[in-house]
Amino acid sequence: EQRWDVIPGGEPAHQFRNRVQRGIERIAAAHPDELVVAVVHGGVIGEVMNIATGSTGFAFTGADNASISHVVVTADRWAVRCWNDTSHLSPTFSTAAQPLI
Repeated sequence: EQRWDVIPGGEPAHQFRNRVQRGIERIAAAHPDELVVAVVHGGVIGEVMNIATGSTGFAFTGADNASISHVVVTADRWAVRCWNDTSHLSPTFSTAAQPLI
């Protein structure tokens, strides 16, 4: 199932969604018309994208480490500008497992 609460001790999906939404809305209200950077884990990134697009479940899981996702939050809507952008990373950076030498 595509819910975090199927993991023992996991937070129920609706509580997680509400917590993420409240947090983002609180940040947006405190910084109107400002650029804000939030460094969060992939679960939060996925939930922000779900809220912004109306998706559910794990539609946006798998954000790469150090990727950038850009969401514009206004009083009326959340708009996705980009998701999982890694163009700023070095071409030698890889998310693939590398053998230890």
